[in-house]
Amino acid sequence: MANSGDVTDALDVLGNEIRVSILRELAEADGPLSFTELRKRAGIRDTGKFNYHLTKLCSYFVREADGGYELGHAGSRVIAAADPRAGTAESEGREPDAESCPVCGEADCEKLFHVHLEPPWR
Repeated sequence: MANSGDVTDALDVLGNEIRVSILRELAEADGPLSFTELRKRAGIRDTGKFNYHLTKLCSYFVREADGGYELGHAGSRVIAAADPRAGTAESEGREPDAESCPVCGEADCEKLFHVHLEPPWR
């Protein structure tokens, strides 16, 4: 389990508007976004500044994928916690299906924050 310093560090990463906008852009994307496309969608002109913030997010919430960047599991849970209806069947006008929680495996799990914030490669 992650120690309190790791959790504090992970939550500290979220304390920046640019980083939150990057997470939101990834959440709205249909698939991985390239560095350039993600930077444009987030509205950041300075490549170095954008790279700095994206690198911080990659420590906990974003992962590199074929073709660019996408939300990691913790990033998806952060977006869900910020707007619990975002990306749900109800918000998209469809019937919800009974998917199980990817963390605990329970159907209809309502625990938004029982995620492992420590990167899996540690």
